[in-house]
Amino acid sequence: MKAWLIVLIVIGAVALASAAYFLLKGPDLRSYLVLAEPRIGHRPPERVLEVKFSGPAETEIKAAYGVLFKSYYSLKGAPKGPAMRPPKARYQLNLDLSVPAGKRLMDFQSGSWKGEVAIPIPESLIVTEQTPNAKGMLAEAATWEYGEVAEILHHGSYESEPTTIQKLEDFIMEKGYKAIGDHEEEYLKGPGMLFVSPKDYWTVIRYRIEAK
Repeated sequence: MKAWLIVLIVIGAVALASAAYFLLKGPDLRSYLVLAEPRIGHRPPERVLEVKFSGPAETEIKAAYGVLFKSYYSLKGAPKGPAMRPPKARYQLNLDLSVPAGKRLMDFQSGSWKGEVAIPIPESLIVTEQTPNAKGMLAEAATWEYGEVAEILHHGSYESEPTTIQKLEDFIMEKGYKAIGDHEEEYLKGPGMLFVSPKDYWTVIRYRIEAK
């Protein structure tokens, strides 16, 4: 339970940092309905504004999202309001799919979290050099590589994610692939949105994959 308490603290931090985004209607969710079941597809590289984090989830992820959203909203020409893309994160989770997803998540949550939080930005957007915060975090333009990916839409609370993650990972192995890179989540509908409870959260879970 302690690990899931940490998750809830982190999600609360995300909500506070992204309140201006989530208080609006959020993205058009209709295009994501095809991911109700696991799906393999191709995704092109994506330019993002990202902030790296490493350390205890209770402090580091909250700080990372604070830097990310402050920097994003200061960028001239960055899409705001409904035109803004959903935030996402990559977590350096053990991707040995022979180990149950629930166990790997618990191991990850009990240790030092590492990864990046990000918001997609236009290719043409100019990102000037940012000033690091007291923790040395700063927002930078980066390109997230993709290629072949396996994705699924999780509908429900973050606590119930392991079942959906396991479904995606079983699908990956059944299709003769293996997961590479990091565990990625894209937050479509979540804390802070008006009249939305945890049972109505929408999260895309995504892995880069390659043939075994």
